[in-house]
Amino acid sequence: MKHPFTASSRTAGFTLIEIAIVLVIVGMLAGGGTSLLGMLTVRKARNESIEYLNACRETLISYASLYGRLPLASADADGTISDGDGASSGFFPYLDLKMMPTDSYKRVLRYAANSNLGTDRAASCTAIRATLSGAPGVVDADGSTSSFSVAAVLVSAGPADADSDGNVLDLIASGSHQGDNTDGTPNYLRHPPNDTFDDLAVYIGDHEIYDRICEYLVLAVNNNSGSTVHVYDQTEGSDLGSIPSGGLPSRYDILSGTRIEIRSAAGGGGLIVSSTPPTPILLAGKGHTIDIP
Repeated sequence: MKHPFTASSRTAGFTLIEIAIVLVIVGMLAGGGTSLLGMLTVRKARNESIEYLNACRETLISYASLYGRLPLASADADGTISDGDGASSGFFPYLDLKMMPTDSYKRVLRYAANSNLGTDRAASCTAIRATLSGAPGVVDADGSTSSFSVAAVLVSAGPADADSDGNVLDLIASGSHQGDNTDGTPNYLRHPPNDTFDDLAVYIGDHEIYDRICEYLVLAVNNNSGSTVHVYDQTEGSDLGSIPSGGLPSRYDILSGTRIEIRSAAGGGGLIVSSTPPTPILLAGKGHTIDIP
């Protein structure tokens, strides 16, 4: 009589055990896969926000190249300053700059521009040549603990309110690198993510703007007319200086694209004085000489 526990039944038993083991392994892999998927989703959102920040940064630089200044911020999140709410600090004017409205977290970027760069090309270049100062200031955790003035800063609030203070923009109030991205007081902060900070920030240095908007040339003026003449900057509406007859050539360091007149009276008054080449003249390049016979 055969034993009831035959070879075939043993085979079936081992098969069931193997299936159970496989199911356990599949379950473990599924759980790990869910965790991995979550990590990849978080990383994807962060990378997309970084790309968006950099695209907005480049747009600001292009705007400065075109207009000689940075745009103001919008006081609210409607993306425009055409409604009269322009400010030095607020939200990125995405509508005016024809950019996507939000980062990957569906929030409008925080944006602040140095008020010294918010008027015109000449004022912007003069401010940078004198060493840019004032807000916004930034502390970069990859460098010094001291803050420095920048032309502009853009901040993405990240996925959550990491520091749990009721505002999605975070701060670090202790340690070597400190800052508050809520309002930039005392400065904005670029810092790697940690348990209480998940903001993303990029900034534009003043010299980076200068390289794109400021080109200077040397203007030399020789006066042999027998009378004092006045070198008038028509672009800015002010005199560069006056030159007596027979004096040494006068030299002026002026912004390329400036419109110059040689006049008989100060402040753009009197008559335009005959010269070679004749004025008014729009100057560009590296250097220029005007002779007054």
